[in-house]
Amino acid sequence: MLIPLLRSGALYMIWRRHIRQRALGLVVTVFIILAVNLIQSEALAFFVATDKLDLAPLAFYFRWLGWLSAGVGYMWFVERKIAKASKAADAQRGGSAKPPAKPVAHHDGFDALRNNAPLRSRADIMLERKKREHRD
Repeated sequence: MLIPLLRSGALYMIWRRHIRQRALGLVVTVFIILAVNLIQSEALAFFVATDKLDLAPLAFYFRWLGWLSAGVGYMWFVERKIAKASKAADAQRGGSAKPPAKPVAHHDGFDALRNNAPLRSRADIMLERKKREHRD
């Protein structure tokens, strides 16, 4: 199943449109997360060695804060840049990528009914009668 995908160029298009733009940001984010985990484990080892285990929860809180900041940083720097680039490309192309839809001509034999005047309600008919009676 992979061979037909490779031959059709589908994986290349996925790489080109989605992965390549985000690859560097993903690698940097993974390294930041690994660095945060390393710092947290070193902090825990330090707290155990110095018998300050009451500070151990702080290491976990800072790890979660580091993960959150890495995710927000990825979204801010990478995804925002991609969104700006796509908006600029859309503006350069002249708005939307699709041309406006044209009305489709119907050739189904109901054109005479489709182009009739709108139906009048009973109230409209009664109002017209009253207007005619008042004129007379």
